[in-house]
Amino acid sequence: MVIDMITTQRYEAILNFLNENSNGTINDFVKLTGTSSATIRRDLTHLEDEGLLSRIHGGATIDRIESEASYTDKAVRNLKDKIRIAKTAAALIEDGDTLFIDAGTSTYEMLPFINKKNLTIVTNSVTLISSLVRDGHTVYLLGGKVKPTTYAIIGTEAVDKLNSLSFDKCFIGTNGIDSAHGYSTPDGEEAAIKWTALKQSKAKYILGDASKFHKTAFVKFAALGDAALITNDLKSEFVKKIGEETNVIGEV
Repeated sequence: MVIDMITTQRYEAILNFLNENSNGTINDFVKLTGTSSATIRRDLTHLEDEGLLSRIHGGATIDRIESEASYTDKAVRNLKDKIRIAKTAAALIEDGDTLFIDAGTSTYEMLPFINKKNLTIVTNSVTLISSLVRDGHTVYLLGGKVKPTTYAIIGTEAVDKLNSLSFDKCFIGTNGIDSAHGYSTPDGEEAAIKWTALKQSKAKYILGDASKFHKTAFVKFAALGDAALITNDLKSEFVKKIGEETNVIGEV
């Protein structure tokens, strides 16, 4: 006999099912959770209101992140949340640190809050470089191909260089944060940069606002336990769940 799940467990089960299968019917979710179709309809309505899935006739679907929006488009999304996250991230930097800062809109928002001295900063971001140099830091820009959508430098040359370096801390952006799929991005070459920087760093931080929760992109670059997550919604059920696997940092 299937035992009825509590509400938060049903939400998690439904979202995990959709992340694995892209869509599902009400009957699928009834079998999965052991609850009634009326309960499932209420659950789907709630999850749709939270922006975590889309209702379709007879069930629900979830959009995988298969392509990436332009840097300009991403920069204006959830900006207040990104600024809060960036401020928290920058506060972790100490005088004399050697850092890797990833290309991304959340990491870009760190720049006004980086106020420590004698920093050595490596980045693969064309967007970050001018501000970092202007602020007087010792800055290195990785060589390689520039990705037009994110202005990130990617490719084997950049990965090879990262493998020869070591960092006190790294700050990495992500497109998706999922309890099963971990941290992910649509582009395999960017994933290689992110994973290599994490591997070469003593302290590892991933920046991701709540809009990334329950989202998966094509390429996983790290498991939840591979880095601490800096985010903006510590009260969410999702954060409480993944907090069992990784350190989550942010404002309550």
